[in-house]
Amino acid sequence: MSQIASNFFGDCSKNIKITGITGTNGKTTITELVNYILKDNSYQTSSLGTLGFNGPNGTTNTGFTTPESLELQQIFYILNNSGITHLNMEISSHAIALNRVDNVDIDIAVFTNLSNEHLDFHGTIDHYFKTKLKLFTNLESSKVAIINNDDNYSKEIKKNTNAKIVTYGFSNDSDIFPDKISMDLNGSKFYINYIGKKFKINTNLIGDFNILNILASILICKEIGLNMNKIINSIDSFNSVPGRCQIYNKKNGGIIIVDYAHTPDAFKKILSTIKNINPKNKIITLFGCGGNRDKDKRPIMAKISENISYKTIITNDNPRDENPEEIIKQIISGFKKDNYKIINNREEALKEGVKDLNKNQVLVVLGKGIENYQIIKNKNIYHNDLEIIERLI
Repeated sequence: MSQIASNFFGDCSKNIKITGITGTNGKTTITELVNYILKDNSYQTSSLGTLGFNGPNGTTNTGFTTPESLELQQIFYILNNSGITHLNMEISSHAIALNRVDNVDIDIAVFTNLSNEHLDFHGTIDHYFKTKLKLFTNLESSKVAIINNDDNYSKEIKKNTNAKIVTYGFSNDSDIFPDKISMDLNGSKFYINYIGKKFKINTNLIGDFNILNILASILICKEIGLNMNKIINSIDSFNSVPGRCQIYNKKNGGIIIVDYAHTPDAFKKILSTIKNINPKNKIITLFGCGGNRDKDKRPIMAKISENISYKTIITNDNPRDENPEEIIKQIISGFKKDNYKIINNREEALKEGVKDLNKNQVLVVLGKGIENYQIIKNKNIYHNDLEIIERLI
């Protein structure tokens, strides 16, 4: 199907500078940030991923992180005929395994990280990694591989790609790395070291994970040909990615943070970041787990929440074909204490979390980000965390 679709639509990916971002976490933020930087510098650019297809006629939801090959090749055709020169896209492991990107001419491939996710599909973490690896083994020597140097799987990718390798990370043997970091809930300030020079970043994004996302975005833009000062000016003016570490302030001083985190690794990163920024803040974590997905991670996420949070509210999150009560039972099996509350209805859970939120408390709402539905059985029922929170505050 991939080959037929590519032939039918004229193999248009070869006419577009495509950056493909893969990894467990960080794909959406890097995709959106790079797209913003390019647009801010007058590039004809587009993005494709979890937040949808941002094309010439606005944003449309494709239903997948990476669409099926037929739709994907049609998107390249539309972009090419609309004068779009650059596309920044998320590439999921499902898309690689199911051959959706076989006939996509990727110029820059980015590896963010790898942790336990999608094992219901891949079976083992080893198979999951080998699927991601295919993206890099297929790159020609004229292409670029941008790799997170801090990730345990980075060495294996470096050994198995013919592409030009550029690295980012906190370790100073990376091609770009940060220094002198200061952070609060309003943003981050730090310096980057790049080819013997230092540049200052002042961003609204928070968390070490977002610093890594920024470093990857800088390398992408440098490979495309942007001037470093222009890249930094754009980063400094970038607000946030919708549904990713999105912050709301209650009138009494309470803070609400909404994030798409739905893996143990992402849970630990976002909750640890909030705790480390202000250890005096009491964190209330609200989350559920999706049905028909990795069951093993459910008690692990409960354990992480219990270790870092003051208390936890457990609720529903796209139960799909599973019994919501069974999902919740599996989540709470990870708790050792009883400092949690179960409120099945997600809107009611949000109402209680926001209503009881006091000064020096942070309500962290995880799992759905900007999703505007709950999947129950085979029905999509309208639900949007952000709209409910905006109404409540």
